Amino acid sequence: MGLWNKFFGKPTSKGPEKSPYLPKNDDPLDIRFAENFTANGGFFLYSDSLEQVQSNYSNIYIENGWEQNEIVTLNPTLAQTFQTSLIDSHSSSLHHFKALLIECEFLIGNTGKILLSSQQIHHFKLNELPQTLIITANIQQLTLDVSEGMTLLKNKYKNSIPTNITSPKIKSEHLVDNKIQNAKTSSKNIYLLLEDF
Repeated sequence: MGLWNKFFGKPTSKGPEKSPYLPKNDDPLDIRFAENFTANGGFFLYSDSLEQVQSNYSNIYIENGWEQNEIVTLNPTLAQTFQTSLIDSHSSSLHHFKALLIECEFLIGNTGKILLSSQQIHHFKLNELPQTLIITANIQQLTLDVSEGMTLLKNKYKNSIPTNITSPKIKSEHLVDNKIQNAKTSSKNIYLLLEDF
């Protein structure tokens, strides 16, 4: 059969065709993460300087019509950097605030999800947090998949692995029932302030 193809000018195959079910490896990891994250409904803001991160942060609360004191953080460094209210980690619930500003452990490239732990959200369950999370991360926190992220997490905290390891689901805009929208839920609106500096 290959001989007939050669005589009649049919192109020869250069090897087995790639399955459409295999992950695309053509794009760099940061591009794949951004595409997956935004496809899931997340808001992605790239920054190449601290000034741009702070400007993007300000634009988030201005765009949503929030007061700056309606955004809180559990991290003293973030509170100082962004002039945000620091909340005691022993509070019982934070869902009555508009947004929570936190860092993350890792960004999962193949799914566009964000890995969090007790280092960022302490003892709080996702449904006890505000409906919006503003997450700061650095480009070096990108990982290929959850398995790599968990390995890096174990290496990062060799002596005591954090608890409460989770990945928040991004809230779907397709929810139209006000009862569902206003309920305490583990799905969140997520803004990612990605730093590349």
